[in-house]
Amino acid sequence: MRPPFVAPPVPRRPRVGGRQRFDPQYREVREVFELAEDAARAAGSGVSADYLTLGILRSADPSGATVLRELGIGEQELTGSPDRTVGTRRGWGPQLQPIIQAAAEEAWRMGSRLTRSAHLVLGLAASGQGALARLVTARGMTPDALRERARQAIAATPRSEAVRSDSPPPPEGGMGQGLFTVDQAAQFLGVHHQTLRGYIKSGKLSAYRLAGEKVLRIKREDLLALLEPVAVGEVADEG
Repeated sequence: MRPPFVAPPVPRRPRVGGRQRFDPQYREVREVFELAEDAARAAGSGVSADYLTLGILRSADPSGATVLRELGIGEQELTGSPDRTVGTRRGWGPQLQPIIQAAAEEAWRMGSRLTRSAHLVLGLAASGQGALARLVTARGMTPDALRERARQAIAATPRSEAVRSDSPPPPEGGMGQGLFTVDQAAQFLGVHHQTLRGYIKSGKLSAYRLAGEKVLRIKREDLLALLEPVAVGEVADEG
């Protein structure tokens, strides 16, 4: 018998050099939260439901964006939404806690131990907040129909739970294996993502971005170039 659902805390971006503050259940959507916070900060606003939707559309986890685009919902539908620039409080307001907890509960109901961006879409729709909730209602989508779309998107997208997010991608083959997000690159090298960002800021590692996007991408060959051979005499005995 499954234990009762217990909602995890609302995630916070970790401080540079500080302790990781993301609940492990949110590791697949950490980039969504970071993108939402970046967009809100650029607008001088607190993070609202619409910035969370924006993060979903820009995230490397494609499951949520797949659901939204199938419904004809893109960034242009969020332009001019009153919820996109609501309030002046910086950071995460308490109004987002029901959204994130609803997303975690949807993941739990689907038998997933990780929250994906498609689960966040369900949480946003259920909350009634922001343009996404209004657009889903206007399109006549019932909760069950939206849940089924989310289930199909999660099953069809490559970042499924069959591949653990804390495991590096396979070294060869597969579409998109030549480029990594910051989190994926950090996992590939086995370092903290802030350490990898430090490499980029110092010029030690090159980073790229697609035109019109903010998400950084790192080439596989640039990651491999950071590795240097170790002389036999430098290897200390263990144990």
